[in-house]
Amino acid sequence: MRYRPVAFGLAVAALAAVSLTTPAQAKPAASSTTMANTTSAGTTATRVVTAAIPFGQNGDIPVARNYSGDSRYEIAVFRPSNGTWYIRGVGAYKFGQNGDIPVPADFTGDGRAELALFRPSNGYWYVRGVGQFTWGQAGDVPVPANYIGDSRAEAAVFRPSTGKWWIRGTAAIAWGRSGDIPVPADYLGDSHADLGVFRPATAQWWVRGAATIAWGVNGDIPVPANWVGTAKADLAIFRPSTGAWNLRGTSPVTWGTNGDRPQPGNYAGDTGTDQVVWRPSNGTWYLRYRVPITPPPPPPPNCDPSYPTVCIPPPPPDLNCGDITYRNFKVIGTDPHHFDSDHDGIGCES
Repeated sequence: MRYRPVAFGLAVAALAAVSLTTPAQAKPAASSTTMANTTSAGTTATRVVTAAIPFGQNGDIPVARNYSGDSRYEIAVFRPSNGTWYIRGVGAYKFGQNGDIPVPADFTGDGRAELALFRPSNGYWYVRGVGQFTWGQAGDVPVPANYIGDSRAEAAVFRPSTGKWWIRGTAAIAWGRSGDIPVPADYLGDSHADLGVFRPATAQWWVRGAATIAWGVNGDIPVPANWVGTAKADLAIFRPSTGAWNLRGTSPVTWGTNGDRPQPGNYAGDTGTDQVVWRPSNGTWYLRYRVPITPPPPPPPNCDPSYPTVCIPPPPPDLNCGDITYRNFKVIGTDPHHFDSDHDGIGCES
């Protein structure tokens, strides 16, 4: 079906002023944790930085994404009660209504997420600035992602009743069953999202084209992402009962508490993913991310100006030619080490 202009009660108007009260950002507090991060460029030291940022209220749905195209996630919420999106540092937008499921993604391939909604009552998708179309039905789980490697997201749904994936523009694919949680991501590093489900009953990950892997326990929330900057998604879970993030192949990180909603993403603008939770009870975002430690510059060389072509420190101690490896070097000035005994401007002549 072709895109059609958005209509039917979707008032699409950017509000001039953000009606959401947004307190000043809490200054990030650097923890005492310092670690070595191994990347393709080598090993670099990093430190963990945390921040608590009030933004939103109970009843909101967290929808952090890269809306501005700067490679960083913006903190954002969708408020069903008034159908408004609040994007920190960007603005507020009236788009949608109560009962809609927000599905922001980069549908146009311009490097930033568009506001988008899936309306279960009629199976419609509404993409701000693009249009609307029917794709899905009540009971479907919307799972937009870049499935075909064209640098933009395709509208897609997972239908638990049949275990089928319906990706707009392609044939339906059976992958999963009722009770599975759809977790599409680029697990294979082939620049497009792979079909994947997390099966709570067995804590297994079923990724199409890869081996089945057990990771987690029943009750965990799957949070696959490019956690370590390797250009592919890693298996990871957030455990509400303990607030622990368990990334396969690394040690657990405790960040959050029961009731928090995990919102992993690239908030720091680097190549990895950050642990972030939104707490509905107080409308606060808790961010944990790593920043590289810039080593101090090396001290300037302590070289005596009498020897401009080599670096020899001034006395003390007084040095002889036998104490250094330089030979036949230029000597000017006061020659405090007396390397130029015949005063011909050449030190330690061989």
